[in-house]
Order: sequence, then structure tokens, then C-alpha cells
Amino acid sequence: MHLFRFSAPLALAVGAVVATTAHASDHLDAPNLMGNGQVDVNDLYAFQSPTNPANTVLILTVNPGAGVLSPRTFGTDVTYSFKIDNTGDAVADISYDATFGAPVAGVQALTLMGPGGVIAAGSTGATAPTTGGGMVQAGVYDDPFFFDLNGFNDGLNFTGDDFFAGLDTSAIILELPSSLLGGPNLGIWATTTQGGSQVDRVGRPAINTVLIPSARKQEFNEASPANDFSAFGTDVNSAIAGLSTQSNADALTPVLLPDVLTFDTSSAAGFLNGRQLADDVIDAELTLLTASSTPIGDGVDANDKAFLGSFPYLAAANIPEPTTIAIALIAVSGLATGRRRA
Repeated sequence: MHLFRFSAPLALAVGAVVATTAHASDHLDAPNLMGNGQVDVNDLYAFQSPTNPANTVLILTVNPGAGVLSPRTFGTDVTYSFKIDNTGDAVADISYDATFGAPVAGVQALTLMGPGGVIAAGSTGATAPTTGGGMVQAGVYDDPFFFDLNGFNDGLNFTGDDFFAGLDTSAIILELPSSLLGGPNLGIWATTTQGGSQVDRVGRPAINTVLIPSARKQEFNEASPANDFSAFGTDVNSAIAGLSTQSNADALTPVLLPDVLTFDTSSAAGFLNGRQLADDVIDAELTLLTASSTPIGDGVDANDKAFLGSFPYLAAANIPEPTTIAIALIAVSGLATGRRRA
């Protein structure tokens, strides 16, 4: 993508939205997630397996800045779910639910539930086979999200500096035969549940972060996608209109809501068809939301570490440098202050 500077009025409009939002893509997107990284769904990916086109790969990440801002373990009282809608009503027809045991020497037992009961049992850091011919792995990896967050928060004065370079995240990677999911046209989202209540959810990147008002972000995370248009359509429409035009808002609102990742399992195309790890989703969304005739770019076009060509696809975890830790802590400290004011 080419780097594109906004006109002054548009930059001010975007800046006003940014001032009330948070980390992108979906890291720390609501007040109840601050300091609670184990339930904070950062990103969701869905793509056709590059090694077996008959398989679908699903990845969800939690624990932003794992080991720095968040734990490096999964919550023992949290259920991590991939929700699959194969009938087009934004209601889950299939759910794959991962739970974890207490850490022992840094390793946690993993149980994956699917239709009919337990479909996999293993431990973090290792690949476990699933019933039906799939596989699952969970652990700490390099955060696959790449973005110039500081430039975004500075009125879109992008410098091409990847804020997330060197930071880690906890991830669950599930690869399954697409035939098990129904479809081929699916709606996919990820949730975390704690104490029987949904805490967070993610479909497409940055929907809550950019388009939902601060006062309603927690409400959005706890809601069902099936109710998104009726409950949040006015808010989303208004936010998009403030970033571009009313006609663009009217066209995009029913596309972006309900907040599910739409995916055709028969297609190897990327975002907006699912989301591949290498997709530069924020550039794409900024261009759409601002109705820009020129592609918008933050100068960060790829992850800081190369993705793997086969399962588990994510790059290995980092050992954060002290300067990276300090910068991240300062950034999140400022973010937390801003949230309290909001």
C-alpha cells in the first residue's frame, strides 16, 4: 500500500475517533479488559490451509504483549471458542471450545470440545490430533498483528514503525477439514467466556476499536452478533459517516455488521474473505472507512517475523528487549489513563 496523508479535516475526524478508542486491531478494546489479558481476544484469522486446500485454519490470539503486559498462560477459568455460523443468521451452529489446566513447569493441559464432545486433548506447545482428521496447537508466539499504532494515535502521521514488533501473544491454532464446518460460506467469530458470561468477542478486525463508542465497548463485547445491526447499527453508521460520507456509511454498515468474519472455504483469497496472517487489514479498512480513492498505508506492510508455511503458521515467540518492554508499558499506561477519562 502507498502511504497517504489525509486532508486536515479528515485527519481531525479520524483523530477524534482515535482519541476515544484503543489499541488496534482488537487489543485492549474495552475497559473491562485492561489488566485481564487472558480474556482479551486480540485477533481472529480464518483461511484456507496453504498445504491442504480441503482444510480451514482458525487462529485466535489473546494476552496482548504476553510476558510484558499480560500473562504467558491461558486462564484456567476461561473458555476460548471459535463460533461457526453456516446458515447465514449470525448464530453459531458449531462451536469449538478450548479450556486449559493449571500451569505445571510452564505447560498447561489443553482440552478441545467440538460437536459430540471432546475432540482433542494435549498440552500447550505441542500439536494434538483432533477427531475427524484435524490438529490443534496452543502456546506463546510472535504477535502476528502489524501496525504503526503510534502514528495512528498521532493523527495518522505514520512513520512505518511497527508497534507490535517484538511482542508476543498467546494463540490457539486449529486446522480442520472444511467439510466438518458446513458451508462453504461461513460466518466466524471468537469469544472468551468466564464465569458463564461472555467477556470478549472478535469477528473482523478493529470493528469495536474504531466504530463503537467508548461507553458501549464492553456492551458490544458481551453481545451476540445476531443483534449487532439493530443494537449498534446507528453508532457504526455515524462513525463511518464522520470518517467519510453518509453514502459510504450507508453502504458499509450492513457489510460490517454483524461483526463476523465471512469466509468461503473454497477460496484461497484473503480479507475480506476470511483473514490471512499476511493480510494488511488496517490499511484495507482505513481505505474503506474513509472512502479514499487512493490506498491508505501506515508504512508497515508485513509482520516483523516471517510466518511459517505450514502448521502452526505463526512465528516463534520473542524474547522482548528491555526498551520494547518500557515503551509498551508507557503506551498502555497512557491508554489506561485515557480510558478512565472516557
